[in-house]
Amino acid sequence: MKEGSDSASGGFYGRRISEHLGMEGDCLLRVHREGQLALAMTRLTCSRFVRERTAAIPSEPAFSILHQLGDLERHSCWLAGKPRYSGAFGAGTVSVTNLMDNPQCEFRGPFDAVQYYVPTSALDEFAREHGAKPVATLKWGRDQRDPYLSTLSSVLLSAVEQDPVNNQLFIDQIGLSLIAHFAQTYGGMRPQDSAVGGGLAPWQERRAKEIMRTRLASGLTIADVAAECKLTPSHFARSFRRTTGIAPHEFLSQLRIEEAKRQMLSTKLPLADIALICGFGDQSYFTRVFSRSVGASPGAWRRARTEG
Repeated sequence: MKEGSDSASGGFYGRRISEHLGMEGDCLLRVHREGQLALAMTRLTCSRFVRERTAAIPSEPAFSILHQLGDLERHSCWLAGKPRYSGAFGAGTVSVTNLMDNPQCEFRGPFDAVQYYVPTSALDEFAREHGAKPVATLKWGRDQRDPYLSTLSSVLLSAVEQDPVNNQLFIDQIGLSLIAHFAQTYGGMRPQDSAVGGGLAPWQERRAKEIMRTRLASGLTIADVAAECKLTPSHFARSFRRTTGIAPHEFLSQLRIEEAKRQMLSTKLPLADIALICGFGDQSYFTRVFSRSVGASPGAWRRARTEG
């Protein structure tokens, strides 16, 4: 879900990290699993060239992953009062900090980055689901870019900006992909072969499709559908793709488009009303999704089939 600037309390993300670093920034979204925070995303910017060394961050069982969107002249870090590194960070590079180490930071140059906050408990739960050992720590080479993270950051920023409510299934799925990426690529987690599993059971596939058909206009999440199938969100998303060949959010989008077509042909409702009925939120978002999928705007598609 998209978060307001006052909502990010507790963990070191959102308003808490922006105020600590003296930057502009709010929590853009949180991803929850089983009612617990699993991932938070914060956009941080600052145009000031020089900033002082921060105070130490109180210990907490979580990791802070800074993904640079722009070049940074220098980022210096101290852990438990001892220098850890100091140097330039190019756009696309990543710095990973264990918040149990009381980190302190100092930045030089204009700053533009996304911070991912990942509680240790979320990594542990993900490892348990896949029959793997707990993730001891997260590591990433300081001068290395992460193309996969760059792609997901760009997609998430776009999804949150466009329509976070109606993109919730999609955002949840990207969030699960990020947790998997951090656990496996940064944490070295290796699932047991027996934990990989197969597709959905026939009753699970029927139930998942049924709930998506009947709740087109609601803010449906992967967790909602997974709970109906008695599965964890990550297991459900993986199994649904194996069974149907497409991701849950893609299936839901197809359902909405088909219902919109039915409404346009069988009623004289305005497009704005059809957009709401079919779960698109507003007409502009409806037009973008419909045009991208069908190759024509809703208005043009309707006229071609009702006139003449």
